[in-house]
Amino acid sequence: MQINSGLRSILAWPPVYRLLNRVIGNEKFRRWFIDRIVAVKSGQTLIDLGCGPADILAELDAGVRYIGLDISEAYIEAARQRYGERGLFLPGTVTDWRRDPRIRNADVVLAYGLFHHVDDDETLAIFQFARDVLRPGGRLVFLEPCLLLWQARRSVFMMAQDRGQNVRTEAAWKRLIHAVFPAATTSVVTNANRLGYTHIIAECRKDS
Repeated sequence: MQINSGLRSILAWPPVYRLLNRVIGNEKFRRWFIDRIVAVKSGQTLIDLGCGPADILAELDAGVRYIGLDISEAYIEAARQRYGERGLFLPGTVTDWRRDPRIRNADVVLAYGLFHHVDDDETLAIFQFARDVLRPGGRLVFLEPCLLLWQARRSVFMMAQDRGQNVRTEAAWKRLIHAVFPAATTSVVTNANRLGYTHIIAECRKDS
């Protein structure tokens, strides 16, 4: 579930989305996450689920084969206009992408802040899609807002204002992950941006 009305609706406009990320201080943390956790190398294939306007491309090695997938045609069009042939950008849904033979044998599937916008059933379906398109030994890597047993009230309040209305507890995230990826590790990061969000980082490996 996602709130798309009122002030939150303007986030569907790519320039506003980029501006908000700069204002709340996401850029430095995102670069660390891409460099240290995603860690995709030249010659590898990265599938970016919920890619938005694909701003991550500016931080990737030119030798990475990039496939950006998003339900928003506005975001996909913005990515195409900015990056052209640098990547493959496809609008649609998991059902559409399953039929596309180009979306196969990924080294890394990335989902940056996607899953708190969808319910448990859809999250599990996307996890399974990611597993299906990964090569043996490949990884699904994601980062999500996360509720802990105890955390500052400000953090809980700010996450409650998010467009995505499925911010889950650490235990709930782990339950969903292990339903599809038994080989997974998670870490919790606090105060990664100026809003005081708590995040869970997951690395889910496809066994051979």
